[in-house]
Amino acid sequence: MGEEFSIEDALIILRRRFLYFLIPVLVIAPIGILAVMLLPAKYTAHGRILIESQQIPESFIRSTVSTYAQERIQTIRQRVTTREQLLEIADDFKLFPKSMGLSESERVAIMRDALNVRVITANIRRGAGQDVAIAFTVSYTDRDPGKAFLIANRFMTVFLDEDVKSRTAGASNTTEFFVRESGRLRDSVSAIEDRISKYKSENADALPALLNMHMDMLERGRRDLNATTASIVQLEEEQRFLETQLISGSTTENNLANEVVRLETELARQRATYHDNYPGVIALREEIAAIKRRMAPSQEIERLRKLLTAKEDELTVAERAATSDPVSMKQAEAEVDAARVALSDRISEETRRGSTDIAGVQLEGRIAVVGNRIRMQNKRIEEKTIEIANLEERVARTPEVERGLATLTRDQANILREYQELQAKQQDAELAENLEENRQAEKFSILEPARRPDKPSSPDRPKLIIAAVFAALAAGGGTALLAELAFSTIRGRNHIAQLIDGHPIAVIPYIKSEDSPRLVLPFGNRRNRNSELTPETV
Repeated sequence: MGEEFSIEDALIILRRRFLYFLIPVLVIAPIGILAVMLLPAKYTAHGRILIESQQIPESFIRSTVSTYAQERIQTIRQRVTTREQLLEIADDFKLFPKSMGLSESERVAIMRDALNVRVITANIRRGAGQDVAIAFTVSYTDRDPGKAFLIANRFMTVFLDEDVKSRTAGASNTTEFFVRESGRLRDSVSAIEDRISKYKSENADALPALLNMHMDMLERGRRDLNATTASIVQLEEEQRFLETQLISGSTTENNLANEVVRLETELARQRATYHDNYPGVIALREEIAAIKRRMAPSQEIERLRKLLTAKEDELTVAERAATSDPVSMKQAEAEVDAARVALSDRISEETRRGSTDIAGVQLEGRIAVVGNRIRMQNKRIEEKTIEIANLEERVARTPEVERGLATLTRDQANILREYQELQAKQQDAELAENLEENRQAEKFSILEPARRPDKPSSPDRPKLIIAAVFAALAAGGGTALLAELAFSTIRGRNHIAQLIDGHPIAVIPYIKSEDSPRLVLPFGNRRNRNSELTPETV
């Protein structure tokens, strides 16, 4: 149908169906204007909050709150517009009397719709490609201008409080996290230090730091062992030499022994000639016995020798015992030394008195001293052998101990480095927390508080009245068009040309006549065969 209409058709329809057009306009336009005038006025109070940058350069102190201002504003808005928060504000300002009969959900929805937050950005891009927010506005719309600006200021205060609370809580949580982690790593450091201390204590004799000392001690021990072994060989040779001298009596000072030999030879010769009761034989036997008594050591010397032997045996048993007492060992050694000194003094005393054979006693004393020295050297060899074995075992264990200690030390270094890094981060977090508490970080501040609105922000009555008039005109035009389409009349020459597939020869102006007959076209397409032709279109 749109192709059949032209401006001429529209004018014809308007002239013909003027009442259909006029009645809706006269009805709808006044009603619309009246409805616009009866709409309640609403007032919007606006406040502006500035986003201040951190006062201290971030190169000195970096804040632990890393969210952008836009994100933080939206997060705070969600907290501000919670059900409990909105109902509390509604109750404080008595926004919804009980006579309104609104439920809590309806009141919350109204307040959320009335609150508007708009971010003001600068034409500066961050690293993430976002514009930098420099401020934002908080507005609230209400029928009462006084309540509008009071509630807007209340919301601005809540925004500021929530920002401080969220930033302080974020910085405090960060600090608490680092404090907790620092405590955990501090315990780990203490634990690894205890393990290292225990490991060193258990392997104190094979620590890598003592390896050079142990090698030197091992070398000295081996040299001492060789020297002691050589000394024992010399002492044993000296002992055999003294024993040989004692047995053979080949000393220039052994006159009594030579005398005994001479007398025994003489006794054997006489016994071969005389019987045993011969006075000469008896005299020789008595003289030989007297010389032997002189050569034999005294009973005191024999007692001291037995005592020395017993003490030496006790010392040997004490040295070979599994659990030897150092005090008992020293006491046993002192008793051996005392017995040796007593025997030496007794031998010297009897030698001076001439009561015994000087050479034999001296040889026996020297043999005893050499034997004691051999025993002491053997004891030293045993000690050196044990010492060398222990040193060799320590040196052999040192690489294994070094590996274990290196592992523990590496773990300690890693944990200590992590602990130190965490300590540095904790200090930064504490500085950032102080920065937030002193409000020297990025913060919100009221740039312009909400004012009491002087005129309503809505509705925009002139625009609504114009819209109502246009709606009435559109309704009238639509009604006239529907009426025209319903009656199926000929509208003009364009319509006739479409019906007859040709152009009319002439157009007769409209002549108004009450008794003018209606003409019915005998031609045209099938769908318009019964269309009426009014005199104005003939």
